[in-house]
Amino acid sequence: DQLGLPCPDLVIYLDVPTDYTEKMMRKREADTNTSADIHEKDLVYLATCRRSGKEAAAFYGWTVIECVRDGQMRSIEDIHEEIYRHVTACLEE
Repeated sequence: DQLGLPCPDLVIYLDVPTDYTEKMMRKREADTNTSADIHEKDLVYLATCRRSGKEAAAFYGWTVIECVRDGQMRSIEDIHEEIYRHVTACLEE
């Protein structure tokens, strides 16, 4: 209800553990011969951002989707299906 904007019916937070994102970034760096940006280099900052995001999700009642399961990134199709289920349920209300 801030700035005259309506409250959203659904907010989806896609969660990936920081240690997993670090592995993904390092692989990307090796594969593309690039380096991390100033934020990606600071793992404490990244962990703090994730923690803040999860706290916001809990406080505001956002839907959290865990993108990593059993130490592996879920497939795009699997994550999509979960998102689709939540959106469909929201539209049916």
